Amino acid sequence: MAPGVFLCEIADDREFDRVLVMGSKTPVGTTGCPFSLDLGESGATGTWSKGSDKFPITLKKVANLDDTGEAKVDGTVEIPFWAQTATHRFAGVYEKAGFLVCMNKLRVIDKKKKKVVQEIAFDDDDCDAGMLMTPIYMNVQKQVGRSFEIISVNFRGGSAGYSRDYVFSHRFKDYRLLVN
Repeated sequence: MAPGVFLCEIADDREFDRVLVMGSKTPVGTTGCPFSLDLGESGATGTWSKGSDKFPITLKKVANLDDTGEAKVDGTVEIPFWAQTATHRFAGVYEKAGFLVCMNKLRVIDKKKKKVVQEIAFDDDDCDAGMLMTPIYMNVQKQVGRSFEIISVNFRGGSAGYSRDYVFSHRFKDYRLLVN
């Protein structure tokens, strides 16, 4: 029998902070989690259910990333990041470079158009982009104010890593590297 996995949805920033950032001394219960999946060699099957609604799920494996030893990447690996703005979501494209895994570009996806509207490439010979945080999906963070949107891309390197900030230009309708 294939191993079972239960996935929970996080509804808002407060719940995200409580469960993933702050953590808990007691395990998070999975009985109310809507995703129930059985894993196989080529993907996963299962259900999503909430209340009386229940829908089948079939996931097919299209890529693989393993950076626990010598880097292994099969296919195009696109990692969605937790950080989003009201209009955009972000995904990193990771690939193998020698013995390392590198995020070579960041895709900016327009939520309404449901398409990539910008790609930010990284000239990063050390493969540090998107590799600082252990949960890989936390390597892009956001700062949103009344008149600005900034995304910060985390880089491994040095003792604590560093980040590069990109500010959304309302004039050009894209993200630009913020130079201090």
